[in-house]
This record gives sequence, structure tokens and C-alpha cells, in this order.
Amino acid sequence: MPIETRPPVLLRFGVFEVDLRVGELRKQGKRIKLQEQPFQVLAVLLQRPGEVVTREELRSQNWPPDTFVDFDNSLNTAINKLREALGDSADNPRFIETLPRRGYRLIAPVTGVDGTTRGAGTGVSAAAPPSGRKMVVTVAIVVLAVGIAGALTWRARQARHLTERDTIVLGDFANSTGDPVFDGTLREGLSVQLEQSPFLSLVSEEGIHQTLRMMERPANTRLTPEITREVCQRTSGAAALDGSIALIGTQYNLILKAVNCVNGDLLASTEAEANDKSHVLDALGKAASEMRRRLGESLSTLQRYNTPLEQGTTPSLGALQAFSQGVKNDFPAAIPFFQKAIQLDPNFA
Repeated sequence: MPIETRPPVLLRFGVFEVDLRVGELRKQGKRIKLQEQPFQVLAVLLQRPGEVVTREELRSQNWPPDTFVDFDNSLNTAINKLREALGDSADNPRFIETLPRRGYRLIAPVTGVDGTTRGAGTGVSAAAPPSGRKMVVTVAIVVLAVGIAGALTWRARQARHLTERDTIVLGDFANSTGDPVFDGTLREGLSVQLEQSPFLSLVSEEGIHQTLRMMERPANTRLTPEITREVCQRTSGAAALDGSIALIGTQYNLILKAVNCVNGDLLASTEAEANDKSHVLDALGKAASEMRRRLGESLSTLQRYNTPLEQGTTPSLGALQAFSQGVKNDFPAAIPFFQKAIQLDPNFA
């Protein structure tokens, strides 16, 4: 008798794990209290990572037609509670992105933990589900039925590679750690990593500043995902790339995501974790390397042109921050920042 296999019913993103069989959200192994409706919304989003799930689709799957509720208010409340449980933000999303008048999208990478079925069962447990989780069980069955096909479809969509002629606009990092040392520093570090690539081409800082002036915005405008994408469109770029960093427990979580400038579709996303602040730059380098690969760069050039950030510049966050502040200024004003960078790390490359 052939061995029966099934798609994963345990899904992970960031430090979170979702068990669709029992309807639980866990963080680093600990169960997080989450009400029925927000969990149902999360379960649907997990089926289609990187894709836009419209409000109407959420309504049809989670709100029966004979249910008389204020749907808009109910959905907004569910999303807010879900973000609260995840420690997420609508302004600087790390997990759930809002697309105004369209719907929502899960932007974090999702991985599955393979389950196995023993015996000759049908694949659906005979045990009764917990009370109040009927919809979750339905969603879980759907995931089991179409999980593999959905995963293959999503991976195919993720494989939309760039070409050597395409350009990328680099946005600012969303920093929710409360530590200002990451402000500007991670963007500069990511820029250094990506500029090693003979395949990828970044729009220059001067090009970004000129475009911001055309948009009647100051040169020091924060490059939020929305502004980065507009700059990308105006410069005929192919992708807008931004990142985020968050402190979850004692670990730092970094996420990079690249979107199509024209339609906002997710092209690729990567994630890395650092056990402490001293390893953040190393994690950034790993995330950048994976992003290069997912955007279409060959393994041969990745191996040849991939000097670790700490070796190419500095292992000091403070020194890199001072350097990043220096490159934003004209030469006379930049000197004190460069001097500070050297003071913090005399071996700054």
C-alpha cells in the first residue's frame, strides 16, 4: 500500500506558527489568544501568501450570507485584532498589508511543516473539532485538498525574475524596534550588498532626489513603500524594494520584499533573524543574498560577488550609521560623519 502524504497543516511565518487542525496561533511555542473571526481571516490569508485577498472573498468564506452583521465594521475589527496579536502595524506592515479599496495581503514568507497520515484513514481526523471552530476545520480541509497546487502556483508567481536591464528603487526600512541605530543604517547596508551584484541595478540617490523634486517633495522625504513605488514608476524602474526590522522577544527579525512598480504585485520576499544586535548586519547580508537569488541572479555571480557586509564595510552598526549619514550630505558637511565612522571602527573599509 502506498504511503499516504498530505500538505502541511502547520504553517509558519516569522516567529509564529498556525495549527489549522485545532485553530491555534502560537508564538515561539506559546499559544496566543485569538478570537474566532480573526483566526478565520488569518487562515484564508495563509492559503494565498503574497496574493491580494479581496474583502469580498473574505466575506464569502467567513461571513455566511444569512449572517446579519455590519460586514465592513466586523472585518475591520477582525483585522485590527489580528494585527494586535501579531504585533503588526497598518502603517508599517510586516505581515498583513492593506490595499485600500481592494483587500489584504500576507507579505511574510510562509513555510509548512509536513504532516503524515498513519493507517488507512481518509486524511480527516475522526475526532470532533473544538467547539466554535467549525469554519476553521473547513478551511483546514480546503488547505489539505489544494495546498500543494496552491503552493506550486504561488512559487511560480514568485519566480518572476528581473533582467539585467531592469532597475530597482531602494526604499527605507520600517524600524519598529525603537532603536534609532537602525534608522538609515540598514538601507545603506542593503545598498552596499546589492551594489556588489553585476546583475541588479539600483536607481542612484541623485536619481531618487531628482524624482522627489519633480514630485514636489523634499530630498530627505522618507521613502515609504508607497513613495518608493511612485519613484520607481517615474524612473521607469521594474521593482521597489524595502525592508523592516522588529524586535520579537530577544531576537531581531528582518524582512525584505520586492514589488512590481506598476501593479504592486509581490515579486519576492525574504526573511532572516538575528539572535542579538551584533548579528543584525550578518542577517541582513543573508537576506540580501537570498533576495538577489529570488530576483533571478545566477548562483555563479552570487558566489563570486558576495562579500559579507562586515568585511566589505564594518561590523559596527554605529560606524555604518555615521557613514550613512555622511553620504547624505555634501562633502564639507559629511566630513564629521565620516570621522565618527572611523573613530568607531578604525578598520572601516
